[in-house]
Amino acid sequence: MGNSLAKRSDITKRKYKFFINRIVIYFTFFLLPVFLYRSQDINFFFQSLMLLVYLTFMVGQWYLLGKEVDHRLKIYYRVNSSMDRTVYRVFTGSMVMLLFFNVVHLFPAAISESIFWVFFTCLGFFYSWPTRGKIIEDSMTNQFGEMKFLDSFEKTVFVLTLITLFFSLPELPLFENIDALKLYLDPNERVSEMIWSFMTVVYTPFQKYPRLYNLSWSFHFYFFGMGFFLTAFYGLLRHFVSRRLSILGVFAIVSSWSFSKILGSDLFSSQSTTLLLFWVWAVLWTSRSGTYRSGFFMGLVCAYMTFFDPKNIVFLPVSMLGFYALFLKEQTLWFKQQWVKYTALGVLLSLSVFILNFGGLDLSLNSFGSVFIHQVSDLLYRKAFYAIAPLGMILCAIYLVKRGSHLFTEVSFNSEKLKELLVCLFSAILIGIFWQKSFVEGFSMMWVLAFFALLPLEWIFQSISRLRSKRNIIYTLYILVCLLDSHLENRIRIVGKMFLSEEHLKYIIQL
Repeated sequence: MGNSLAKRSDITKRKYKFFINRIVIYFTFFLLPVFLYRSQDINFFFQSLMLLVYLTFMVGQWYLLGKEVDHRLKIYYRVNSSMDRTVYRVFTGSMVMLLFFNVVHLFPAAISESIFWVFFTCLGFFYSWPTRGKIIEDSMTNQFGEMKFLDSFEKTVFVLTLITLFFSLPELPLFENIDALKLYLDPNERVSEMIWSFMTVVYTPFQKYPRLYNLSWSFHFYFFGMGFFLTAFYGLLRHFVSRRLSILGVFAIVSSWSFSKILGSDLFSSQSTTLLLFWVWAVLWTSRSGTYRSGFFMGLVCAYMTFFDPKNIVFLPVSMLGFYALFLKEQTLWFKQQWVKYTALGVLLSLSVFILNFGGLDLSLNSFGSVFIHQVSDLLYRKAFYAIAPLGMILCAIYLVKRGSHLFTEVSFNSEKLKELLVCLFSAILIGIFWQKSFVEGFSMMWVLAFFALLPLEWIFQSISRLRSKRNIIYTLYILVCLLDSHLENRIRIVGKMFLSEEHLKYIIQL
């Protein structure tokens, strides 16, 4: 009987099919740089598209590596949204690869390049080999199951967000020397060498072609930086508002004219001023995860922030104190001690970067209150959608103070998460005003206004939950509000100027 079942089973055939499909797809994406080597005469626009494909391939590898870390460390956690799991695994995988590539970068250039190719070749076979029958049904696309249930309105806003994000690409400087690009991105030289070493190894295939190499770095900071920021913001919103309003909140950020203006004046703000949101999202994710092993992730988040500016190490003690005293207050002492133990790697990395850069740091307190006020007023002026953010702040305060009132019989928010969010925001704004200016400028304040602007809408939608047609009308009106002041035509003109003509050559700086 067992033999007959074995003969009728097609598991071997399915494994071979799985392996062939995976290995062909993997190396098709991975070997695109080889095609680029021989295609310098093709259109600049198509070269840029292939760079995007390569970046997408890398993000996929970070996700799979993060998934492998979960498996090896036996990290099992609760999530609020499938996007939370995606952001978490991409970040964890990228940090593990960052540490490994920094070791690789210590070798001579020829040896490090060989290690790069061998590493990804081995990785391709490892991920493609069907060691377990269950892996055949497991796919990265399964993690985006939340996107399968979007209605027509949500799909429309999602597509508009992707289109607007693509056409919001600022004018990119094309230096012939990568050191000039580093100085352009980080004129104060605060970024750790670990970030630059990681970038050097990740984009090894383009090093022989200065323009493509330069463009690959710029694309990384824009598409990965902003994509990561927007996905994390969506995950944060899902703790408080519906999926429909979460997508609208992301679109409200991308469609803001300030989005393009900030990136146009400082491309690196896609990293430096988005760290606040990532830290707040990480706090909410970690407190919900239900496992002390999430300390490993929180430690890496603090280390990542320190890599971009050693002064950001202040978030390490703030995080440790916050979790120990507030965010894990319902957990046992043993749980808290285990959580702290798992942060050891992140603590070690943060302290190492801080100590190595201690001599060049300005550790004096400053007052950036005027910067904070100017940034908030400027964002409110440029985006009509944010005008109701003050109303959202008032409603939030009333909800926390008088939650038992009859006014809230049909309205419900996650009050514990709301308190966590407000504690994080209060701490971060104080740090931004007196210590680190980047946390009260750029995208740091934009997502805060977008978040509070959504609370009145969620309030209305929950109150009229049975009136679907009215909700659709209100939703459509707010989509139009976001579109009308998006300056989309100017964004299209900027992108067209770079990629659809030869005028981008004027921006190449010979050094």
